[in-house]
Amino acid sequence: MGLALLSLLSGALLIRPLIYAALLVEIAAALSVFALQAEQRPSTRGGLRYLTFTTLALPGLLVTHWLLERYALTPDETSLLSTAASLLALSFALLLGVVPFHTWVPAVASDSVPLGGAFVLTIENGAVWFLLLDFLETYPWLSRHPRFGSLIGAAGLAMAVVGGLLAPAQRRLGPLVGYAALVDTGAALIALGMNSRLGLTLALLSLLVRPLGLILMSAGLSGFRVCSGSDGAIDSLRGLGRQAPWSTAALVFGGLSAAGLPVSAGFVWRWALCRALARSSPGTALVVLLAGLGVIVGVWRGLSALLARPRTPEDQSVVSLGPSDGWLTAGVVAVAILACVGLGLFPQVLAPLAAQIAGTYTFLVVP
Repeated sequence: MGLALLSLLSGALLIRPLIYAALLVEIAAALSVFALQAEQRPSTRGGLRYLTFTTLALPGLLVTHWLLERYALTPDETSLLSTAASLLALSFALLLGVVPFHTWVPAVASDSVPLGGAFVLTIENGAVWFLLLDFLETYPWLSRHPRFGSLIGAAGLAMAVVGGLLAPAQRRLGPLVGYAALVDTGAALIALGMNSRLGLTLALLSLLVRPLGLILMSAGLSGFRVCSGSDGAIDSLRGLGRQAPWSTAALVFGGLSAAGLPVSAGFVWRWALCRALARSSPGTALVVLLAGLGVIVGVWRGLSALLARPRTPEDQSVVSLGPSDGWLTAGVVAVAILACVGLGLFPQVLAPLAAQIAGTYTFLVVP
């Protein structure tokens, strides 16, 4: 399933015209439903919401392509450009989960196979990002619109605020992973809204380091579900941290990276973004910092329950009878944690690659 999805997403990024890329993304979303749905979990909310929002975005992309072809034949009808820009913005708002179309993001992280949800929120989401950049490169007048930067920045700011406010209030770890992804996407949109080479480099760097944080959090959630037999409710995980230490470590280090705190891969670009925003928009920089703090508060609530002692005999029986982390899980999580910390300490490993990719795009207003 993973190889089939990667083939479809690769085709979407390589094929021209872009109308066929939108169709391949839709096929990949339909195929993802089978990877998201667990056999033993009756809830299909995550996969169906993701497929529904992707399907709703498809007509806008198709009509946009038709409008731009009409504009090429009749360049005097400038109203076609405004309509095409509005439809394109709405379509990518649906695909990226921009507020108020964000409900599929926590649903995918909560009601699906954890690592399958992480695949959608990282790999498939990354393909949508590059598809957006391809549209901006093909139609550079979009990024030169006077309100482009402000609209993109406002969308990212709304995502960061909603994710930062709702993450600490979650009673399950699944939605926490989703809102952490929402905050990360919002910060990346804020970077893209800077409409400069630096902003694009930071947005691309976020796509490169995001998988480490979300995959670690999802791996921790998967381990807790196996140990407790629950859906990841924080109250049901009380005292489980001592039995599943590697799942606990995965949750903590993944949360650090998703929140953009030091000694993590996410800190590399989040700190650079805040420094850049502090000169031009200090309020936005403060919101980005507080949104990351909201994610870490949610992780701290989960960690407090995991390290607490069981209160009832029923909780004690769950902790004593559930399976613990095996050596294979420990090895994989340890390697992922080392990679996460290593990228946080040595950002020069990925930063030049992000800068090199950003240099291939010419639609930027500010070099």
